[in-house]
Amino acid sequence: MRQQNADLLIQEADQLLEFASHEIERAEEDVATHAVCFNSRQSIINYLSSYLQKHGSELPEPVTMAGLLDKCRDIDGRFNLIDISDIGCKHDAEDEAYCMDVKKVADCLRIAKQTRAIAIDEAPAY
Repeated sequence: MRQQNADLLIQEADQLLEFASHEIERAEEDVATHAVCFNSRQSIINYLSSYLQKHGSELPEPVTMAGLLDKCRDIDGRFNLIDISDIGCKHDAEDEAYCMDVKKVADCLRIAKQTRAIAIDEAPAY
């Protein structure tokens, strides 16, 4: 059951990431930054949650990006490569704030892609 839930989280995260990637490719003045922000943030949370479920870990309460990342770092040192220090919502459990700056949401999207690469990698943890 955990594996099935983890797989569903990956599928949803991939869809969110794809949407954000397409949105950021628009002309800067046409980018819906709130959409890139939300979809990038949710994909990061889903990738981290999926990784924890696949490894039999309980999700921290409340579920925050920072809390999930800390638990993933306890399992696999590669997650230390992910720097979320510039993400303002990393400690938020609610989806109430959105970044409106194109550069900032592009950074969140980059971090989401980096998170995906580590979370779905089948190589042994270190």
